[in-house]
Amino acid sequence: MIRRAESDADLAAWIAVWDAMTPREPSAPVDVIRRRIARQPERLYLVAAKDEETVGLGFCGPSQSQERTSVVVRVLPEHRRRGLGSELLDRLAEHASRLGPRRISGTVFEDDPDSLSWARNRGFEEYDRQVELSRELAPQEAEPVPPPGIELAELDETRLADAYEVWVEGYADMPFTPAVRAPTYEEWLEEEVPGPVTFVALDDGRVVGAAALLDRVDGLAEHGLTAVRRSHRGRGIATSLKQALLHWAAANGYRELTTWTQAGNAAMQAVNLKLGYRPRPAVISVWRPA
Repeated sequence: MIRRAESDADLAAWIAVWDAMTPREPSAPVDVIRRRIARQPERLYLVAAKDEETVGLGFCGPSQSQERTSVVVRVLPEHRRRGLGSELLDRLAEHASRLGPRRISGTVFEDDPDSLSWARNRGFEEYDRQVELSRELAPQEAEPVPPPGIELAELDETRLADAYEVWVEGYADMPFTPAVRAPTYEEWLEEEVPGPVTFVALDDGRVVGAAALLDRVDGLAEHGLTAVRRSHRGRGIATSLKQALLHWAAANGYRELTTWTQAGNAAMQAVNLKLGYRPRPAVISVWRPA
């Protein structure tokens, strides 16, 4: 049986399946999902149950691109090959057809060939890749060395507006195809900087770079977007911001940091590799007509 997840119990069951499928990228808690639905009531969360056990989930909602609607289908491995995923996808595609964008899109892990074949058999094709890199932390990481004239500091309320400007500029230059919109200020506060720490780079008191950490699970944290103003790129600011996060995370009990870059973002990939990050299986972005 497939139904819309509306109660807290249904949303908790939805989260449980998500977390079981992608333990390194756990779901947001129920209260955050509730706020997302309030902000975007067109979001659809589905749960698939068998004998009162939730065994699959579906999601459909706006993406950061005007050209596509995001969909997610996940079914626990022991309950696959019974048509449940296809039924979830049909429900999501029907909902997406009423939202406007011409395409629906999703993601498949490079090291999950069965799911990739499933998506291709239903008309999806690859249009982009996200490269994940991770780094285990030493008990003590070197302190950051910012470029001359640059000061590093933790983000506080007095610099939120300036930091948001840096993020917006960074989003505008990300090599996404199609292009993505920057989050609104309210989305940015809730989705981009709610984690344990955000560092900013200051030039004479002005924010010229920013980088955040987001909590994941069991000593694992994820880098958010590392952004530097166009006027200050190429000076090593992004490297020093990442070094600051490595140093802070090691001092605060984290064991591993992970970061994502677009396949076309060679400059940021070079920064990460230089700092000792190593590639993990990529995430493949796929889409098809809605």
